Amino acid sequence: MRKKQAILVIADGMGDRPNEELNYQTPLEYANTPNMDALVSLGACGNVHPYQPGIRVGTDVGHLAIFGYDPKEVYKGRGPIEAYSGGLELEDGDIAFRGNFASVDDDFKVLDRRAQRITVGTKELAAAINGLKLKDGTLILAKELTAHRVAIVLRGKDLSTNITETDPGTTQDGQPLLKPKPLKDSESAHKTAQLVWELTKSIYVLLSAHPINKRRTKEGKLPANMIILRGVGGKNSMDPISKICHIKCACIAGDLTVHGIAKMAGMDLYAEEEFTGGLDTNYIGKANLAIKLLQKGYDWIIVHVKAPDLAGHDNLPWKKVEIASKIDQMIGHLMKSVDLQKCYLSYTSDHSTPCQLGDHSGDPVPTIIAGSDVIKDSVVKTGESFFINGSLNNLKANDIFRIQMDLMGASKKYGA
Repeated sequence: MRKKQAILVIADGMGDRPNEELNYQTPLEYANTPNMDALVSLGACGNVHPYQPGIRVGTDVGHLAIFGYDPKEVYKGRGPIEAYSGGLELEDGDIAFRGNFASVDDDFKVLDRRAQRITVGTKELAAAINGLKLKDGTLILAKELTAHRVAIVLRGKDLSTNITETDPGTTQDGQPLLKPKPLKDSESAHKTAQLVWELTKSIYVLLSAHPINKRRTKEGKLPANMIILRGVGGKNSMDPISKICHIKCACIAGDLTVHGIAKMAGMDLYAEEEFTGGLDTNYIGKANLAIKLLQKGYDWIIVHVKAPDLAGHDNLPWKKVEIASKIDQMIGHLMKSVDLQKCYLSYTSDHSTPCQLGDHSGDPVPTIIAGSDVIKDSVVKTGESFFINGSLNNLKANDIFRIQMDLMGASKKYGA
């Protein structure tokens, strides 16, 4: 089969619900999106379920599905993804956690689960934990991530992921850390639960005495004297997309979680200082790099933008409208530079993050696939309510992946 290239823009968390502030339109519907409207008229669109109808997914599961994987088969928890995103390579038998630098009192009651959103000194704090050995010889690996986030890996004998975590699971401060318990009545689960609590106590001792926290206390700030542990999981076993579909893949992103997922999927990762995981990312810079990567021979290029999700979590509908317009400009830049006779240009999200909800929802996400030989539908306007009449409506992210691979000539025939 002939092969063609493709670019997929992922607007993280862009999907939304009608918002009173926006005259009961979604941010994507309200925004000025002439380029996306043009893209819609050149292809097929619809509201696509990230995983299953009505199922809320995280960034991790949402991206695994977009990349063609069945999360039920490959998802081993958020911890391993965060470890990969920080450059920690897991070995068989390791267990990993995603963590928050947090502030606790002497009774391990949480004063601030993000240590006042600490950003300075986390490298030094992680280094104080990295290389720690527990009483039985279990080695601890630690790597700072974005802002207050940190990855923690336990490397030892007979470790188990069948344990509860220390995260009290609430955004309300004043809750005590939870003492890990085994989820299965096995020797390894009991042992691991005890080791994680030993680690938790050791973290408190080490970080409380750290010069970074001595300085924070002197400045009137809360000390980042604890790491809240959650998202436990073991080493993922995933075939890279390059092996499954025989294509060369690249991912342009600033968000470290997406970095980890892209690495696990076998993609080449491209990140620059101005490609942040925040509201201030360089949209046109990402587009220009995608164009260069096409010229370098990459078959499938992911361009990820985290900003919509942040605006959704913070209930900032007008900011989300602004971000939608910036993404539209980026797509317009791509449309001027990409030959749609040779390259498909698609758009989707990993999940919806409605502003008024302030969290991920189970709503389907607006999705577009455009190219010269895509069977066009009748939709000409961008947004959730308009896409109800699209030809991709009610498909799943895995379906969209397969459709892209088939259009590119990278799919396998089923049968003789």
